[in-house]
Amino acid sequence: MPYTRACFGCGLSAALLLCASGLATPPLTIVFRNSSGLPDSQVYVGFLGSPDISATNIQTGAPIQQTAFADTHWYTLDQLPQGVSLTAFSGRIYIGYETPWVFERAGYEPSPSSAADPNYLKRWDKVEFTYRGNASDVGDVTSIDYYGIRTAVKVFKNGTSGTLVKELKDATTQQALGALAALTTPANATVVMNGSDFVRIVGPSVLPDSPPSPYPSFTPYLTFLQGTYQPAHGGKFARIQGRFAGTGDPSTPEKQAQNYGFDATLSPSLELTLSGSGDLIGHHDIVITAAELNKPTGIYGANPFYTLDNGEPIKAPNDIYGWILGDLLAGFNTGAIGSTVVVNGTEVGQMNSQGWFALTEMFAALQPTNPGFYNVWANAMAPISDAYNFAYSDRFAHVVVPLDPAKVDTMEIEIGDGAVPNNCPCDLNHDGLVNDDDFVIFVAAYNLLDCTDPTMPAGCPADFNADQLVNDDDFVIFVPAYNALECP
Repeated sequence: MPYTRACFGCGLSAALLLCASGLATPPLTIVFRNSSGLPDSQVYVGFLGSPDISATNIQTGAPIQQTAFADTHWYTLDQLPQGVSLTAFSGRIYIGYETPWVFERAGYEPSPSSAADPNYLKRWDKVEFTYRGNASDVGDVTSIDYYGIRTAVKVFKNGTSGTLVKELKDATTQQALGALAALTTPANATVVMNGSDFVRIVGPSVLPDSPPSPYPSFTPYLTFLQGTYQPAHGGKFARIQGRFAGTGDPSTPEKQAQNYGFDATLSPSLELTLSGSGDLIGHHDIVITAAELNKPTGIYGANPFYTLDNGEPIKAPNDIYGWILGDLLAGFNTGAIGSTVVVNGTEVGQMNSQGWFALTEMFAALQPTNPGFYNVWANAMAPISDAYNFAYSDRFAHVVVPLDPAKVDTMEIEIGDGAVPNNCPCDLNHDGLVNDDDFVIFVAAYNLLDCTDPTMPAGCPADFNADQLVNDDDFVIFVPAYNALECP
């Protein structure tokens, strides 16, 4: 499954040219802003990715080591008060609270969805980036698989007091709970708690195949396309058409740049077939079963098994077939497939697939009469987060920050609201009661109104309905909790 769409490792030839010409890679400064409510000694980070990491602790000058199996290097924020200076890295900065998770094996990340994982109840998240001094270098935050910790990112030229080049905002924990917890049946089915402490919300793409997912199934969407939309539109439900840019590896036709066009159809059993051709690959049939589409790794995870010309089931490789499937699955996730909304005189569902990527409205806006005919997780997160919220977010929106050294020299990672009180949001001082002390805090936030006010407490915890305002709507939520007094 594509955990990130950032171009890790891109531009290596440019980096080699820099070295050959004697030009050193300009350093990228990474600083951490702790808005978690926890002391710096209880917030840790680790660098996991390329083994050729080149970075130093700015305060001490000591080299930063990669965090890896059998050679673990975690750093608490009080050990990095001035941040790090980095000239080479491609991978992830993992962020966590209190005690770091322990590697079980090489290449390990704790399972966000399996209670059998020994690190399951530890709270963590990540920021992804590549920096090698190239114009193509980028970073991102992600909530494709789960939401754990607010990880906002800003990039600057001339330090944090210089020019803000771009910002990726992330949802607060309370916003995420408000937007995501009710998506499942029953509600809160994928909210992971450690006693009374919030750990994470697990997304629909990383759940096990069994038991059935508590998130909405795509079967009603597929049934509508097969029985209603497809017969009314010439026997097909989508045209997957565009141009593949190639991988830079000319060794096989499927890796080379070419045009493609495939018609998408659904059988009565909801088996999906893409039938068409590419300029260099010729004619092919790509088939995905209904069961594969509805697995967590299917439409939600954008990584189903498929067959090519009746061959053995395979996963999408990094070639034209993967790109074609990306068009298809992006269309399902956004609700573009089968959409009758008209944009610039054309129904969205009748556009060639690459026409979808110019759309500025997605999800419910494309399926106003068919709620749930899209990725409900991404739909809920889109208004409150700039993260990758589904696997192909980058085909529709600019969900990365540039790390081109000509434009950027500093990246700030904000680590937020670690002490949010889970199931008792109106307990603003976290003492287990909703009383006059909380009322005083609420009134102060109410008077400020706007969550973006710089004097508003970090995470805007009094914004109970996650609309970026603390107003009468939040007061209506607060009053019953105040009358109940004790947290549930």
